[in-house]
Amino acid sequence: MENTSTRFQSYRGTWAWLVQRVSAIGLFLLIPVKIYTGWAADERVPYPDFMMSASRVHAESRLGERIDIALLLFFLLHGFYGLRVILIDVGALRPERWFWRTLTVALGIFALAVWQVYIRAH
Repeated sequence: MENTSTRFQSYRGTWAWLVQRVSAIGLFLLIPVKIYTGWAADERVPYPDFMMSASRVHAESRLGERIDIALLLFFLLHGFYGLRVILIDVGALRPERWFWRTLTVALGIFALAVWQVYIRAH
């Protein structure tokens, strides 16, 4: 009979893969929005009249802050799990131990940055 605790440990790699793919999609969608609204706020590119102003979307509103927070989260998760994969591939890390550590470090840096920039500053 198969040991249940060992069986479920193999899925950590799947979750790490899924976190990287979801964060990649988030980055793929949000980075162009952030760049384009920045250019539109400087009036270098056209911006649709029916939407809120580009400067509000880019930086001056809750939406701009939420985009920044989401970008930071996606960047940290994608980057740290990518680094984890590289270190596993070269044999520097054992995969079963570093799933939760990677998540903890990424979320810790994220929480510290959000607290410093958005909570403490206000």
